[in-house]
Amino acid sequence: MLRNALNRLDRVEPMVMAQAGLLDKTVYGVVDYVDNIDGELVPHFVRKWKGTIGDMEPTDEEPSIYLIEKLEPMLLKHKKYKGMFGGRAGTKSRFAQDVMSGEINSCGSKVYVLRERMKSLKESIYAGIEKSIKDLGLGGFLPVPSHWEIRHRTGGIFTFGGMQNIIDMKGSSNYKFFLMEESARTKQGTIDTLGPTLRDTPGAELWYLWNPESSTDPMSQEFIVPYQAELDRDGFYEDDYHLIIKVGHEDNPWFIHDESLQEEYKKDTEKVADGRMSRSRYNHIWGGAFNDDIETSVIISEWFDACIDAHKKLGFGVDDKGNTSPTGGKIVALDPSDVGKDADGYTERQGVIFTCVDEIEEANGNRAFDTASKRAKEFGADVFGWDADGIGAMLRDQAGRNFDNTNTQIFMYKGSTEVHNPEAMFNTINSNVDLRGDRLNKDVFSNKKAQNIIAFAERVYKTYEAVVLKKYHNPDDLISFCSQSIKPNMLQKLKAEACKIPLKPSDKIKFYTKEELRKGVVMPDGHKVVIPSPNLLDSCVLSFDNASIIHVNTAFTIPKPMRPMGMR
Repeated sequence: MLRNALNRLDRVEPMVMAQAGLLDKTVYGVVDYVDNIDGELVPHFVRKWKGTIGDMEPTDEEPSIYLIEKLEPMLLKHKKYKGMFGGRAGTKSRFAQDVMSGEINSCGSKVYVLRERMKSLKESIYAGIEKSIKDLGLGGFLPVPSHWEIRHRTGGIFTFGGMQNIIDMKGSSNYKFFLMEESARTKQGTIDTLGPTLRDTPGAELWYLWNPESSTDPMSQEFIVPYQAELDRDGFYEDDYHLIIKVGHEDNPWFIHDESLQEEYKKDTEKVADGRMSRSRYNHIWGGAFNDDIETSVIISEWFDACIDAHKKLGFGVDDKGNTSPTGGKIVALDPSDVGKDADGYTERQGVIFTCVDEIEEANGNRAFDTASKRAKEFGADVFGWDADGIGAMLRDQAGRNFDNTNTQIFMYKGSTEVHNPEAMFNTINSNVDLRGDRLNKDVFSNKKAQNIIAFAERVYKTYEAVVLKKYHNPDDLISFCSQSIKPNMLQKLKAEACKIPLKPSDKIKFYTKEELRKGVVMPDGHKVVIPSPNLLDSCVLSFDNASIIHVNTAFTIPKPMRPMGMR
């Protein structure tokens, strides 16, 4: 009986001590570089901390958990939402797993490890945490694989599950930490569900770890795009509720000592050099950049990036202080949404410089058209055009009323009609369009929309050549998106749309309809990609349907001698 009582005491004592805060706290060492001394990796510590997350004190004790300097704020600060994103080898997962193991070991914390779906959770994250526990030499952990748990004698616990589990789990409010590993494709509903869950536990934190995918994904829209300027400038964003850190291999002092990672890095670098891998793909893998390209698209990410503030990079359309000062005709274009709940795409440009790319959300198409018309008149538009295929066909009379007694020229754009200059010879410099032999426009393009998309892509590519390759082109043939006046989320969304416009298999150049994109496009490797309606892109494209824009001089005039292409 005495033995049983002592055993019960041995089990209860760690829990009591954890609840009372009497267990030894974890010691962390912040590493700025790592030396290789006689084949042994020796970290150099710039600071050492002892305590629990958000409550740390300096110490001289020997650390049991190492972390890179970039991630130090994750320890020192308490925030409701914490995020770590970036490319390969940034130590995100290992850091989070080590820290959570330390919190359980020293504080009896409860950690809920989540994924959108349960599939492969045990083989990936579960195995990683087991490795962290073993490598750290932490005792007291008791794996219970059948229950998807790893328990600790302090009463702390790792619980593993998909989102359905936490929705059904009434006791989820007792957890101190929620860890969403590999959260790039977390759904908006999941983001909306987890936030309220944290309200029930004082001091609870939700950690997101991910390598970004598309800029249009919910995680990107929630935690990256709104703070893009700060993240680009500082490498992190912080407010009362958020701490979001971009971290990559360049922040990891162990990276140069990892032969396997070095081999992968070198291999991918060589692929970029010889053209086997695009720069945008490389930046996605190793730099944590958005992955908005798809195979067979007529515009790629690198080309589009060159168009952002191209007028400043090339020295046209700016005043003496370097501020955007476009000249030329003012063109407004609207792409009404035909299906689903998509917003209407709305753009303003003067000359070749887009100063506004935006969405208009109204209760119905007529109200959206009125809003667009009002904004166009405020802009002082010389030309207002809209897509008249589909729902736009019914807006002619409304346009006449809206622009009555104005000097604004209106035109209905019908991309489904015959191409411009059908008897002219087709010519392209777009490397993603492979058509050989002398062919007429009417034999190349299925309709006017296809012709205008290719013409738009030509402008994008010529701008890339001018900005990156330093090849001269007439500024009238280029395109520029002003980052000062276009909202960052709209610019990112436009990029995602522009780099996801695949050619449709056909004997002529042809593009998928919006309905076909929604149903999914089969890629060359057999997988299907669902592509959102490109309303922003379509409005940009139709704004350059110059053959439909008559009596308006839209050419870009240069107020002063232009500097050589690429010169600042």
